[in-house]
Amino acid sequence: MTSSFVRKALLATVCALAVAHMPGGMRPAMAQQPTQQQELTPEQQAAIQRDVQTVAQYRLPDDFFARMLPVIQQIKLAHINPPETPSMTLEETIQRTQSMPQLLPILQRNRMSPREFVMNITTFGMTQAVLQHPPQDSKDMPPLNPHNITLIKTHQPEVQALLQAMGGGQGGQQAPAR
Repeated sequence: MTSSFVRKALLATVCALAVAHMPGGMRPAMAQQPTQQQELTPEQQAAIQRDVQTVAQYRLPDDFFARMLPVIQQIKLAHINPPETPSMTLEETIQRTQSMPQLLPILQRNRMSPREFVMNITTFGMTQAVLQHPPQDSKDMPPLNPHNITLIKTHQPEVQALLQAMGGGQGGQQAPAR
């Protein structure tokens, strides 16, 4: 079974962002998987750190769930799969999203720009992942936007519906946390 566009894109983006901010104790396990983890240059590390900060501070709109769920459902129905994009920055991910002709009409119909789509889904994924699995060493993670924390905590049925639409598991297991 092929994963949905959003799940793969979100996993790639959240994983790339999280690598730079994993607690030291988790890094050796990643190092045992050389195909998934490569040595980052200082420039790449700085870019990822900026991206993590940007995503952590980004404010999700109040109507995030009402807007995002139909987009995700339409993407899934259209069988749109993402290109493999490991270790891409937010800007590269946004540019790649802008260059997907099959995705753009869905975003346009839902009055959402590629930038807004990437920022919203990445922010949701990172916030949800941190809420479900807080880092042991919080100094490695910038503070999350309090509005987003409240939005997610007070809309759990919508969170579960969105995660389900994205292809996440049931019972609180989400794609971003893996």
